[in-house]
Amino acid sequence: MPLVTDYKAVKDIYAEVAHRGIGLPVFCAEDRETLEAILAAGLKISKEIGVEDLPVVPAWTCRYPARGQMALLTACGNPILGTRMMFSDLQLLASEDSPYRKLCIMPHLDHAFPWLDGDVLHDFADMFASVMCDASEKPFEENIRLTAEYVESMRGKVVVEGAVDEIYEAGGGEQKNALTTTEQAKEFLSKTGVDIIVPNVGTEHRSTASMAKYHSDAAKVISAAVGKIMCLHGTSSIDQKELSKLPEDGFIKINIYTSLAVNGGQALAGTVLDNLGNIFTEQQLHSYVSEGILGAKVLRTDYRNTQEFVKPKLKYVTNPLRRDCWFNVVRDCCVNYMKLLNYERFAS
Repeated sequence: MPLVTDYKAVKDIYAEVAHRGIGLPVFCAEDRETLEAILAAGLKISKEIGVEDLPVVPAWTCRYPARGQMALLTACGNPILGTRMMFSDLQLLASEDSPYRKLCIMPHLDHAFPWLDGDVLHDFADMFASVMCDASEKPFEENIRLTAEYVESMRGKVVVEGAVDEIYEAGGGEQKNALTTTEQAKEFLSKTGVDIIVPNVGTEHRSTASMAKYHSDAAKVISAAVGKIMCLHGTSSIDQKELSKLPEDGFIKINIYTSLAVNGGQALAGTVLDNLGNIFTEQQLHSYVSEGILGAKVLRTDYRNTQEFVKPKLKYVTNPLRRDCWFNVVRDCCVNYMKLLNYERFAS
């Protein structure tokens, strides 16, 4: 089906997941392999539970200083070109020729600062199912003002997410701000008119933090006051055994990126290590061994996946091997998150 971007249709889907106790994982991507892996995970779950039009939310940032994904998509670093490429790929992946054509694909723009990404927030709004107008770097009142201005300009056109509290950049030397209070959440919601709010409930918004602690009780109190309209950022800092209770705590949208990148990157590195004898010449490997970078075992013809003899082989130096390695691991990670966030309830 075409990408789902109609305001009412998107609102209805979020109302449904709130009612069913499901959390929609919002998977961020900055490359084609991850984008397709997200859809492939949705297709796998769709077949398992017998629901063809399963909601799937691929997402990306644009010029977000912490990780401007659309500026990273192409080597030239043009974020507008990157944005257009992502939509071009999504439209093809949702077309009649695609195995993913029956999924309910809801693209999301994440962490769009209105003073950096104003062009994307306005010019591409009708192509997104939802956008995060992120003014959380600003003091509370300015955050409200900037977010409210955007909501008013886009009322009824796109689902808007906003972050309630002022958030400092990780590693910037600032002390992390306190948890969001119920009063702050209610004030932010009433003054901005956003559809979805991001409260601070102890997770790290900007990066995985070893000291981060998710406060389930705080989330429940806020949800009781504003409804099940919350989005969680910093999911990588939560133990996986806690994920299944997030919908019960009031989260209908759960952002995920770091764990996908870590698992995909590690799998890719492992594949390279297993195939050193298929990637490098014997002379190159001798050089690495003499420098103490690699052990002498890599020169043996029976080392890991070395085929026949040590030399570069086309299959192992071209993109499909790297693509499939990343794709398979990231797809399985996405499947795991969908199961943890109660996707099976779409079949009930």
